[in-house]
Parts: sequence; C-alpha cells; structure tokens
Amino acid sequence: MTVRRTVSEVDVNKNVNWLSYPSVWTWYLALIVLGWLGISALLDDAGLAWTYVHLVHGVVTYYVLHWLKGSPNPEDQGKYEALTFWEQVDNEAYGTRNRKIFTVVPVVLFVLATHGTDFRKQPLGLNLVVVMVLLIAKLPALHKVRIFGINKY
Repeated sequence: MTVRRTVSEVDVNKNVNWLSYPSVWTWYLALIVLGWLGISALLDDAGLAWTYVHLVHGVVTYYVLHWLKGSPNPEDQGKYEALTFWEQVDNEAYGTRNRKIFTVVPVVLFVLATHGTDFRKQPLGLNLVVVMVLLIAKLPALHKVRIFGINKY
C-alpha cells in the first residue's frame, strides 16, 4: 500500500533542507581540497596532509552530524531537539543521495590518507579508528540509539 502525502503534510526541516541545493556538495568537496592544499603547503608531504585532513574532517563531522542535537531554527519549537543532524537528514530516510555522500567521503579520505607516501609516517590505526567510528555511527541500526546513554539528553 502506497501512502501519498499532500504538500501540507510534508515536513520541511529548515535545519537540513539546505542539503538539497546542488551547490552544497561542490562547496563541501572544495573545502576539503582547500584544507588539503593548505596543510600540504605547510607540511610539504601530501600523504601526511591527507591524514590530517581525514582526522580533522572526522572530528568535525562526528561532532556536527552525530553529536549535536536539535535545530537552531526557533520555528521548529523543539520538534527536533532529540534528533542529531544525521537523524534529521532527508526526513530520517536512509539510502538517499545526501546520506550516501556523507558516507562515501570519509571512506575516500581514509583511502587517500593511507595511500601514498611512507607508511612508517602514516598513523594507519588512527585513520582506521576515525573511519570506523564515522561509518558505525551512520548505520541504520544505530538510528536514535545512544550507546551507554551518552548524549541522551
């Protein structure tokens, strides 16, 4: 049975609605590349620069996507205060373009961070921990789950 929604029933979450604009992903990827260019200019080591970009990206995206809850928009009147940004994306639907991009980018950064230069300098374990934490946090089985009650309130 297919449920049809009218326009008045569609939930418009302004906190995550901006992800539907096509230029968002261009800016997101451009910021990552610009971060790599800046760090590689300082380090003079492209492979290690990808590691730093991957680690910074991992920490920032974990905090923004999987830790912060609610919506800064006062019009929501607390409707989303129990949901993280990741849980609000695409009205809680999985398998969408936005969720796929948010999942693929850490994997690509992991590959870039662990491929290339001298493996004795690359912290493979740290890169692996970051990508695994990000991927596990995005699993549908962990939707609205707070492990050990952390970040429950």
